[in-house]
Amino acid sequence: MKNNKRLIVIDLFAGAGGLLLGFEQAGFETISANENDKKAVEMLKFNYPWVSVIDKDIHQVKAVDLLCGYKIGEIDVLVGGPPCQGFSLIGLREQGDPRNNLVFQFVKMLKEIRPKTFLMENVPGILSTQKGEFVKELLRQFDKAGYEVREPKILHADDYGVPQRRSRVIFMGWRKELNISINYPEPTHYSPRSKRAKTPQQKVLFEEQLKPTPLVKDAIEDLPNIDEHEHLVGDDKTPYEMAPKSEYAKIMRGIKKDPDDLSQKRKWNNKICTGCRRTVHGVVLTERCKETPQGETLPVSRLYKLKWNDVANTLRAGTPRERGAYSAPRPIHSIYPRVISVREGARLQSFPDWIRFDPTKWHGFRQVGNSVPPLLARAIAKQYRKALSAKL
Repeated sequence: MKNNKRLIVIDLFAGAGGLLLGFEQAGFETISANENDKKAVEMLKFNYPWVSVIDKDIHQVKAVDLLCGYKIGEIDVLVGGPPCQGFSLIGLREQGDPRNNLVFQFVKMLKEIRPKTFLMENVPGILSTQKGEFVKELLRQFDKAGYEVREPKILHADDYGVPQRRSRVIFMGWRKELNISINYPEPTHYSPRSKRAKTPQQKVLFEEQLKPTPLVKDAIEDLPNIDEHEHLVGDDKTPYEMAPKSEYAKIMRGIKKDPDDLSQKRKWNNKICTGCRRTVHGVVLTERCKETPQGETLPVSRLYKLKWNDVANTLRAGTPRERGAYSAPRPIHSIYPRVISVREGARLQSFPDWIRFDPTKWHGFRQVGNSVPPLLARAIAKQYRKALSAKL
């Protein structure tokens, strides 16, 4: 794809393409992406066939691999989310984790490519790593590379229409000589878990001014009841059984056009739902799923049961094979006595249904859980487009 009206992006540590999709929806064109996870690479190539996917360890990647004929300094935005589990406050924070140093590989590529702007995202835990000294050094490196950087800020996905309480730290930067400035997006939605309102009066004000964030019910109610289909023990595809009711679900299914979505129209079979492979639970766990109230954790397994009329808790990814191949603790469905499917997780992450994930539960959910929610990425990308378009 070549569209001269679109601003140009390169994506590092692309994963399943959450940032990539969000920027595409905001009117950007990603020309290349780097990812070293073989399963994620397969999905990137399938979902974004025009993007040049560089399947190499970031340490072996050179600027020429990513520029695709563009010159150094011509790229509009370099984006990336270096693997962040070493910083995570959910798991065990490991200050010696080699993945922590991948953020400095992002800086290295920044120096080589010299984009006009950059966006780096990570988990909130990075801010307190080494008592804040890690981020101070990172900001010094950005400054030495010639970039002005806005103060890092934690953004919450449910403030931007994602039916999940998920927090990410955003680093925004631009080349000093360009004399531009990029601002963080203002919240567009208000959810039951939002902590923005400090008083009852503020809560009323936000509810009047902002759109309501889609809830778990809005996100997944129309998806198939996978427990009714024996073939889903070994397959991940099944026909849709119910018409979507919420506006959010209609957009995810491609039945309703999202006026803010500038991405390319995809050709896909919108009669078939993918990512639906079943997890068969034992009798004891099934009973615990039934007996545990929504919004509480199950005994023993400590799995969280989603609240139908709330946003989801943060979806986790699990670990790759070189880190022990631990499965992420998927939440329990609000209505059915089982963990959620990959597709249900994707809906809670704001991925439309045409996006294909690995058909296995382990790889598929890891791809979902590692991603930046596209709607959050889109809200940020719109700020970049606004700033860059003003300079055209």
